[in-house]
Amino acid sequence: MEKIKIGRVVEIEGLNIIIEINEKEISEKINFKVGNQVTPVLINKLISIALLNGKELIGKIEKIVENNRFYTEENFKKQDNKICIFASLIGIYDYYTKKFDEGINNFPFINSEVYSISSEIKKNIMSISSEYKLKIGKSFNDNDVEIFANPDILLGKHLGIFGNTGTGKSCTVTSIIQGLKDRLTDEEGNLVKTSPKIIIFDSNNEYYNAFENTKLKFLKIKKEELRLPHNKLSYIEYYKLFGASQGVQVPVLKESLQRNKEIKNDKYNFKDIEIEIDKIIEKNSEEKNKDWNTVKGSFSYNQWKNWLNPLLNRIEILEQNEELKLIIDYNEEIENTVEKIKNDKENNIFIIELDFDKEELDIIMFIFSKLLYNECKNENIVLVLEEAHRYINEEDIGEYKLGNYYIQKIAREGRKFGISLIVSSQRPSELSKSVISQCNSFIIHRLTNKSDNEFVYRILSNHSKGYLNLLSGLEKQHALVCGEAFGFTDIVKIETANPTPKSEDPKMIEKWRNNLKSF
Repeated sequence: MEKIKIGRVVEIEGLNIIIEINEKEISEKINFKVGNQVTPVLINKLISIALLNGKELIGKIEKIVENNRFYTEENFKKQDNKICIFASLIGIYDYYTKKFDEGINNFPFINSEVYSISSEIKKNIMSISSEYKLKIGKSFNDNDVEIFANPDILLGKHLGIFGNTGTGKSCTVTSIIQGLKDRLTDEEGNLVKTSPKIIIFDSNNEYYNAFENTKLKFLKIKKEELRLPHNKLSYIEYYKLFGASQGVQVPVLKESLQRNKEIKNDKYNFKDIEIEIDKIIEKNSEEKNKDWNTVKGSFSYNQWKNWLNPLLNRIEILEQNEELKLIIDYNEEIENTVEKIKNDKENNIFIIELDFDKEELDIIMFIFSKLLYNECKNENIVLVLEEAHRYINEEDIGEYKLGNYYIQKIAREGRKFGISLIVSSQRPSELSKSVISQCNSFIIHRLTNKSDNEFVYRILSNHSKGYLNLLSGLEKQHALVCGEAFGFTDIVKIETANPTPKSEDPKMIEKWRNNLKSF
């Protein structure tokens, strides 16, 4: 789209200006799009005003109204079919350097002429200065403008992807991962080959389809194939896991763990912990122990058993959960899942089934993130946290919840040793603030929840807050991109993933119709 004269400035108030459209042709076509000819006057379109120093003020259209609806001045009353544009000034563009700088240090005059910007200028405004570029999609308002991200910042400083169910989050995650293979280029536009290890926590079993028959080699790890031994936990973490209370339970549990570490050389399971606790109960009911500064022999076996029954019951509950026990109980014949991923030289992508209830998910995610943090530094890993609000929700603190400590450490320190996060969620307002505060870039699909929109408002820069009004109406596959990885905040049609994850809307009627056949 070429540069077109729009109108003139009729009011200036701080960074906000009012423009009167005085070009009849534009006024008549303001609400129309014919073929590839797009009107230059639309919400979110950029406009320019020439300055005396060879630079141009850049503004963003916020509102379009008929001027005589709001103004009673005589000069407005006398004119028909006039339209006013409310715009905010956002930065200055230099024609000579082809650079855009946010912030204003100069202002227009009354009657200054206002123009649309050409596709070339918008490309320069949206451009990024980096050694490598990852194509994200195309500008919603100008199909000629491709939107790129700086991949070092996008992934190195963590990425948040938010949006309601069905708005395209998983397709966006897939598009970015596929793009690392197909659309990652250097400054000259040459494709760049990379080999990160990408771990996807797949809560809805939808990512398997996304990498079949592609250049990316992947391994699907089913939930029953996970191996995350609990003997990697510290004493304090065991106290939380078993809900051990101070006084009697904590010292007994610690003694049991110490014995198992010494006798079995750290190769122990839940049953071994129980057995040692029972031995300690028998021992304490028969002899004195000066270390406890009390006479243990003055208490009977039953009294000790009563004090420790809640602890033993908790261990037994975990032991009876066959699915969880299979994953976290020690098995010396099988390497743990993190070691398996670390040692894998064939696959790029690891899709982990994560269909667990809340309590199981807390334990699994804690042990996994601890192993990842301790064992996979400098391994070039991208960790995709799908449905992240389910397990990094700081408000949801259960009685035995281990918490998000190591995910928070990865968020804070991961960029130093090559672990990147992609945090995807339909409820960003519920996520751990410690984790989200470390994300420097965001891709935001349609959001309608008030709390989530308030969260987005806080992360947008001042000149981008006007986009918030558009979030609830975004089409599928369209999203607001913002943050340090992008040249400028804009609404983008995300590059189509091919193939896509299995994430279609539920076909309830079709299922109900099929049910009739069984009657």
